[in-house]
Amino acid sequence: MKLNPRQLEAFRAVMLTGSMTIAAEALQVSQPAISRLIRDLEMVLSLRLFRREGNRLIPGAEAQVLYAEVDKFYQGIERIERVAEDLVTLRTGTLRISSMSTLGLSVVAEGVCRFARKHPEVRTSLDVRNSVGILELTSANQIDIGFVQIPSGEYPGIQVINLPPISAVCVMPANDMLATKDVVTLEDLHGRRLITLNANNPLQRRITSAMEARGVAGVSSVETTAAHSACGMVSGGLGITVCDPFTASYSKYPGLTFRPLDQDIPFEVSMVFPGHQQRSKLASDFMQVMEGIFRSEFISMIPREAY
Repeated sequence: MKLNPRQLEAFRAVMLTGSMTIAAEALQVSQPAISRLIRDLEMVLSLRLFRREGNRLIPGAEAQVLYAEVDKFYQGIERIERVAEDLVTLRTGTLRISSMSTLGLSVVAEGVCRFARKHPEVRTSLDVRNSVGILELTSANQIDIGFVQIPSGEYPGIQVINLPPISAVCVMPANDMLATKDVVTLEDLHGRRLITLNANNPLQRRITSAMEARGVAGVSSVETTAAHSACGMVSGGLGITVCDPFTASYSKYPGLTFRPLDQDIPFEVSMVFPGHQQRSKLASDFMQVMEGIFRSEFISMIPREAY
């Protein structure tokens, strides 16, 4: 016994409408075509599915049993079609994001807010951890998109997109004398109490190198692994700091402001994706959200040669 999907479609339409004429209109075929499909189905099944009473088409008990199973099948197909449509239009699904804390507590968190408002039915998760951990998750296909500072080394199974580097800025209390300047020189940092990032931090290494090259020496007040902590300490009056512009822009600590430096000290960030599979539409859409924020809020800080 081999059932024809077109016969089952015609059978379901007749059961739903109670009329071969209306079923034919619904399927956009002729009424004789529907009659032929039903007749062929009855021949395949060796069953009489309908009987006529005047103009009425009455389904038999066998037709009722068959319809229950056929309808389950078509409802399943319709659910699959709805899910597929939702995936195409980004109305459902899961997006797994991981970010280094510098961005995860600032610009990436803002990106998640914008993305979630645009796609409220998408389950979005943000995992904040160090760059090496993010690279491991990406390689294992446990996240869809990550934001990292790429350390040296090879990372198989990872696709990397480098964002244009953005210059570090100086963060100070709003009533500090440096806040009266449009641009802070490295010499302005000489002798000032500095809250520094960990000596192994790539940005801090560049800051230290730039200061040493110009003979600038600050007074190391406190060292921290997180730029957000450094900004909090600046707000608490412990000194000033040089950090990435994302943290400086999104810092919620009171009484702070920041200024560009007279020397470009780049803060470099990359987006990473699993390299052994096609990027999801949700990840691509989130990438566009982040690029929009990046360009609208930070493009003035990007060195001209980066574009």
